[in-house]
Formats: sequence, structure tokens, C-alpha cells
Amino acid sequence: MAQKTVLITGASRGLGLALAQQLGKDGWMLILDARGAEALEMIRAELSKQTQVVALPGDITDPTHRLALQNAVRNAGGLNVLINNASTLGPSPRPLLLDYPIDELEEVFRTNVIAPLALIQMLKGEFEPDARIINVSSDAGVEPYDGWGGYGSSKAALEHLSAILAVERPDWHVYWVDPGDMRTKMHQDAFPDEDISDRPLPEESVPGFKALLAGELPSGRYRVREIKSTTTSPVQGLRVVLTASDFERAAKFYRDGLGLPVLNQWIESDSKGILLGAGKATLELVDEAQAAEIDQIEVGKRTAGQVRLAFTVKPVEAVVDMLQQRGAGLVGGPVNTPWGHRNVRLQAPRGIQEGIQLTLSEVIGESEEE
Repeated sequence: MAQKTVLITGASRGLGLALAQQLGKDGWMLILDARGAEALEMIRAELSKQTQVVALPGDITDPTHRLALQNAVRNAGGLNVLINNASTLGPSPRPLLLDYPIDELEEVFRTNVIAPLALIQMLKGEFEPDARIINVSSDAGVEPYDGWGGYGSSKAALEHLSAILAVERPDWHVYWVDPGDMRTKMHQDAFPDEDISDRPLPEESVPGFKALLAGELPSGRYRVREIKSTTTSPVQGLRVVLTASDFERAAKFYRDGLGLPVLNQWIESDSKGILLGAGKATLELVDEAQAAEIDQIEVGKRTAGQVRLAFTVKPVEAVVDMLQQRGAGLVGGPVNTPWGHRNVRLQAPRGIQEGIQLTLSEVIGESEEE
């Protein structure tokens, strides 16, 4: 696949840096902006070991600097994502609105509202199809906090601007997002006399941003920590279907032997079935070499067929005993694996599923609290 390109403003520290580091690991080409040239160069040198990085120091309110960013995007061949992250808090300590210096308020709006829109306007011809624009906002943009009149009103303006842009360009994904409180320099500047060590690190907001980049969520306002588990897959569950020649015996083996709860069961005139709960299901795909390696660790030789069932249990020895009493054959183990589990390999009883092997696995050292 063609490498995707993202432009992140304010990328030398805080959330912008956390996003750049993660997307760099994911293979994105990075175009980064920040006012601190020395810090930005250090970031460029670090991330260039992983991916292509263009770092352009400058002030996002400067039209000449925005032109340089546009040229970098053109040289990259287009832009998939723009993250308008650069912001300014304004004066600190935060003045009340009736005492707010108007020239400083104008500077806050130039940085937090005008510059992001100006950059979007400049790049509108460079966006790839299905482009994504993320304007980083704040809960101060929707909540009237005492003393936050300058920053909060600028973020409110950015949010409404974003909403209108989403209506005008339905072919784009336009997101205005609240990353939540973070342990950043800006947050410390907002609370100069407080200990903010209890605030989450910016990295904790990154999964929500990745969900916005990877998924098909509609344009709108999001609190990113509430969408960090969003997935683009239409799959909502996995069910393994086993055909048993001796149905009653198979039902007792899995239901009673493993204690799997009955979720549903049905009997037709000439057929029957039972649905058993098995906790969280995953689908693990391995190639022949990996399958052989797992067999070698658990059994000492290549033995499993194309389908193997794996159950996480506790305690493993007791469950093995129960299944052996119901006809399961021991294939290998117990063995402590390199990935921190204690595994036993069993063979399903004859007359249930010929050739099916089961791995019973217990996490070594796992406490009840864990």
C-alpha cells in the first residue's frame, strides 16, 4: 500500500509529539511543525530512524511558514490527514474576561482559530480522497469555566468552524476532538501553582486519534478517550463450530469438562445443537513454520492439524484431570512457554472430533487481583 502522509502542527512536545511518535512507528510519513527549532530537530532525528520525516520549524500564524508546509505536502505527493494541534493558552495566570488584554486575545484567536482554517484553505487542493482533518479542541470549548474566557472562546469558535466545514465538505472526515486533561506544559501553565502529576500522559489519548484515522466514524465532535476501543472491523464476535459424530458425548465433554455455560440449545426433529460460552474469542492465524514451533514447544514434534482449540484456564492441572476423566488424551506437557504460560496439549476423545487438539493454558504467576 502507498505510504500515508500526516501533517501535525505543534509536534515538538505533548500530544503532538505523542501522535508523531506513534504514527511514525505505524509507518506514516510525517510532516511536523513547531515553533522550537532545536526541539523539533531532535524529534526529526529520532523519528527518521523509523519513517520519512519532514520537520519545519516556524509559527503557524505566519503565512510564509504555512506556505512552506504546503510545499512540503506537495513534495510528498498529497496529504491524507491534517492534525491541527498547535495552540496557545494565552496569558498565565489566566485573566478574567473583563481584564483580558485585547491584543493578547487577538493572538489567541489567530493561533487557535484563524491559523488552522488558513492552513486548511491552503491545503484544500492537496488532500487525498477521503481526507481527514482533526482540529484539537478542549472541554473548555463547551464548558464556561471561570477564567478560561480567552482559550475557551477560541476553542468554541474552532469547534463551530469545524462543524460548518463538515457540512460544506461532506466528502471529508472533519473531527473536532477533546483529548482530555493531559500532563503537558500547557496544562501546567494553566495551573501554575498545582501539582498535575495525577493527569494522564498524552500517550493515553493517542488510541482515540488512531481510531479516528483508521475507522469510518462520521464527522463530528469526539472525546478521544471514549473511542479508543473503536474498531473498523464489522466482526462483533467469533464462533467456532464443531461437528460431533457423538453429540451427547461432545456436549458433556465441553460443557461439563470445561464448565462452559450453555447460552442456547435447540433440538429439531432430526438435528440438535448447543451454544456454549467460552469467554473472549480471538482468531489466531499462523503459518506452517509458526505452527511447527508451537507444537515443538508444547509437544516436541509437529502434531496438530489445521484446527486447534486453545482455552485459557485456571488451574490448568485440575482442568486437565477433568478432561482426561472424560476421555481426552494427553499429547504433551505441562510445559512453561517462552511467552509466560503453562500449557498442556490434549487430544479430543475419539468419537467427538477426530484429530482436534486442545491447548489448555494458564498464565504463570497471575494473581487473583490481576
